[in-house]
Amino acid sequence: MIERGSVRYDEQADILYIHRREGFAVSEEFIPGVSIDIDEESGEVLGIEICEASRILAPLLEGVKKIQTKTVAS
Repeated sequence: MIERGSVRYDEQADILYIHRREGFAVSEEFIPGVSIDIDEESGEVLGIEICEASRILAPLLEGVKKIQTKTVAS
């Protein structure tokens, strides 16, 4: 199921924030540089903050580029 939210990127701070919905959140560091905001009552993920986003997401973006190149070449 896809829910509406927003994605914000602060280029100067190199922080990406993926927001699902509002709520009273507890923030937990999932892995170094990646924190997840969890709803205190339901346990649902409210948002994800990625510090040093360009470094952390580089492998993912390279994978996406490879898939796109294969698709275009087909």
